[in-house]
Amino acid sequence: METASLVKATSSLLRQDTADCSWRSFDGTFYCVHSSFNAFPGIPVYASRDLQHFKQIGNVISRQEQLPGLANTNGSTSGVWAATIREHDGMFYVTTTLVYDNMSQQNLSRWDNILFTNPDPIGNPNGWSDPIHFYFPGYDTSLFWDYDGKIWVQGSHAWQIYPQIQQYQIDLSTGQSLSGDPVMMWNGTGGPEGPHIYKKDGWYYLLIAEGGTGLSHMATMARNPVLTNANTTLYLQTVGHADIFNDTAGNYWAVALATRNGTKNYPMGRETVMVPVDWSGDWPIITEKGAMQGPLSPSESAIDSESLAYEQATGHLAGADEWELFAPGSTLPAHYLYLRIPDTSKYAVSLDGHPYSLSLLGSWRNLTGTDGRTGNPTFVGRRQTQVRFESMVDLDFDPQLDGEEAGLTVFLQQAQHFDLGVASLSASSASQQGYPAAGNSSQLSRYIRLRAVTVNSTHQGTVDPISTPMIFPLNVSLGEPVKLTLRVQAPNESRYLFSWSETGSGIWNDIGGGDATQVSGGFVGTIIGMFATGNGVNSTTPAYFSNFIYSGWRDFPGQP
Repeated sequence: METASLVKATSSLLRQDTADCSWRSFDGTFYCVHSSFNAFPGIPVYASRDLQHFKQIGNVISRQEQLPGLANTNGSTSGVWAATIREHDGMFYVTTTLVYDNMSQQNLSRWDNILFTNPDPIGNPNGWSDPIHFYFPGYDTSLFWDYDGKIWVQGSHAWQIYPQIQQYQIDLSTGQSLSGDPVMMWNGTGGPEGPHIYKKDGWYYLLIAEGGTGLSHMATMARNPVLTNANTTLYLQTVGHADIFNDTAGNYWAVALATRNGTKNYPMGRETVMVPVDWSGDWPIITEKGAMQGPLSPSESAIDSESLAYEQATGHLAGADEWELFAPGSTLPAHYLYLRIPDTSKYAVSLDGHPYSLSLLGSWRNLTGTDGRTGNPTFVGRRQTQVRFESMVDLDFDPQLDGEEAGLTVFLQQAQHFDLGVASLSASSASQQGYPAAGNSSQLSRYIRLRAVTVNSTHQGTVDPISTPMIFPLNVSLGEPVKLTLRVQAPNESRYLFSWSETGSGIWNDIGGGDATQVSGGFVGTIIGMFATGNGVNSTTPAYFSNFIYSGWRDFPGQP
């Protein structure tokens, strides 16, 4: 039997936007889910054998018909909130809330609470059921099986009306209450959310999140804060919304969300941290806050069949580098994301004449949309998983219409993103956006440009007082495809640098940068992705992307 080891890191466990994480272990495998908000596919499912390496094996919401309402969410704080995963008698359950955050707090249609099941998340990773909808006047719902066989659902009542954790007995087959209206469990000490119930040594324990999701965030058990970095200068901040689980060696662990340098630069959003829990007495005690340190369970398991299933499962190792070829006959990887439910007719892998490429046909919407809150632009990408990284992609694009554009983006939400794109613009369009006009008013010219769409920017992201958007004309005639390699680099936690080259030349041209503060904040984290748009008209020419590369920079062990 391999002995337990200690791990210590000043970084997070899942280095990407994995807010509101929930965990369970079963037959030697650890499973994790988290909030996904407006992203589709939704609720990623991760699996690990050693609590050090995590493979995304699938998504709970992988079919559009499972949750059609996701297409109609409004704003970056809407969508799928705070999923919780539990297992009972070999069946896995995930509860979550589809939130329409633009509706009033008093409108019960704001909260659509739902339940998904899957008997084999590894063997059938996208085989989660259609949802069972159930009533709850709030969000952050979680299940608890008592020893007498009764099943309880608890959640957070909308705190703007009155802060309260509520509970009722539920029939999982129908979603109906078996005990009448929800009853109050506890009103906490300040904004109770994210409840989980545990039973140990004959006692019930209620763990909640409090203090909002900012610098005062904490995890509280009954009346006792057990985990918070509030009022400290530690690197990891906003720690809270925790879940507790027991590993294969009998050790207790807590997982929680956290942000790096939470007062300024945290574009990766709310990540997942893990800390050891001493629950040898009546109350769980957590002492490690600025670092993760504790006994890790053995990486080998005695349960051979489950270990083999995990090893054979397809999926992307969380935080790993990648070089996506878009090979003929392949589909997009499970960790790739769209904004809301996509128009699948706009996406194709390895079309005839364009093998090893991803074809994107731009819709009339761009990444911002008409209001910065709604819509499904032609866009797909992956989460940023390192503070310092490099990503690049080859682009083959022959735009024919005024405003057609395609490129590489660092995307936080619809009102906060940096876009490096190839665009076709008339002189009048260029002038309207603040660019120097070239040629007559109707003549189209090709440009390479960086736009910074932020709370500070003007002229459709072409002017910004903090970041440095730029534009350069390309010496490529209309009818001749533009073939460039687009690149974004994050040399530190404060800045994104953008550049481009003629594909295959190896000669790079700088084209401005973006300040990380302008893509930090809110509920979500940055996505590095590819986009195409007609900027007001439906595109007629696809953009072909190939050789999408993402590589984290790690100069020394422990590099975040």
